Amino acid sequence: MPDRHLEFWFEYGSTYTYLTVARIASVADGRKILVDWHPFLLMPILIEHGLEKGPFRHSIPYQRPSLYPPNTLSTARIGYLAQSEHWCADFTREVFRLHWTEGVIIGTDENIRRSLSFVGQDPDRIIAMAQSDDNKTGLRRQTEQAKALGVFGSPTFVVGTELFWGDDRLEDALDFAADEP
Repeated sequence: MPDRHLEFWFEYGSTYTYLTVARIASVADGRKILVDWHPFLLMPILIEHGLEKGPFRHSIPYQRPSLYPPNTLSTARIGYLAQSEHWCADFTREVFRLHWTEGVIIGTDENIRRSLSFVGQDPDRIIAMAQSDDNKTGLRRQTEQAKALGVFGSPTFVVGTELFWGDDRLEDALDFAADEP
């Protein structure tokens, strides 16, 4: 069976992305599709388009955060680093779980350190690595790549050259990926 891939482009501050993060693994695994996680910064894209801010469903636990939108820059930098080291999915799931079910706000030291510890990473080491110029530049390049693909919101799924935007398009994107030769 050929490798089937779905690119999952996401912003840590997106309320709609929580829905996808909480369920993408189970629905993709059921279709035998590999998910490539791509964190990016949505705000530069939204600013460029002159825009800005979510309901919940799927019986996923939820607690309204005390601060919205959160400052996601540090989390996105760590997510970008985690992507290159192949622990982005686990880190991201924990970041979102803490934020949306325990009220531990994304971008806070507590959220970052607890999430890093949860995935078996040394918080001090990873935080320092995420602040390197190379990592910052890499995340900016990845955000530019998202923009070049036509990504304008989060979550966005990319299969080949096809874009699917929104949690409610996850199954459509996975079906499309499953039909790709």
